[in-house]
Amino acid sequence: MDFVAEPAVLAVTGRMGSLSYGASLPDLVAAYGEPVAYGRVHKKSRWPHWFGFGSLQMVFCRCRRLDSMIIPAWREELELTGPRPGELRKVDSRITEGALAAAITDAGGRWRSVEYENLTNQRSLETEPINDVRVGFAFTDRQSYDSPPLDDWILNKVNVRGFSHGPCPEPDRSLPDDGYGVQEPSAVDGLSRSQPALGHRVPFRPDRGGPAGQQLQGVLGG
Repeated sequence: MDFVAEPAVLAVTGRMGSLSYGASLPDLVAAYGEPVAYGRVHKKSRWPHWFGFGSLQMVFCRCRRLDSMIIPAWREELELTGPRPGELRKVDSRITEGALAAAITDAGGRWRSVEYENLTNQRSLETEPINDVRVGFAFTDRQSYDSPPLDDWILNKVNVRGFSHGPCPEPDRSLPDDGYGVQEPSAVDGLSRSQPALGHRVPFRPDRGGPAGQQLQGVLGG
């Protein structure tokens, strides 16, 4: 499948394989294998927490539900989840605005264009595949600072986010540890000493790459 078909399906359905807003972390682990644990979104709180499957970056809340997801298309080549747990596949993420808009239309979807008065070299296509879920595709007018402007803008980032999830309930401490922090202390001092972090922890800046970030990465944000 040409990669442009996958974000088009995401735009129309809100799903990319088993990945979707509200998806259960244990279910995704069963489908795709163990994620990489990148770190906390907020310094003083274990949750929400950044995890990754291949190149995909996502935030999970304390009740292990997917709260938001970023596809870093600025990398040009992505590693995405494969058909079996632990498998990854490489795709070329260089998609133009025209190609994606046409693919969304062909898939039966509708989209709206969002422009920014103070960012003339960026704009977005947005869809709302289901209530309270939005998928945004950010485009830039060039592939790098030194490149000339493009006639057909290039995809920089995909962001999936939802708005229907209320406060997470307190964890049931009578349950066995699920390996993702059920037994973490209730105070703000973080992860329990007996609870190892998953995967390999690497430096990550949610203020630059997370769903709340305003600056695009790669071409425009480093």
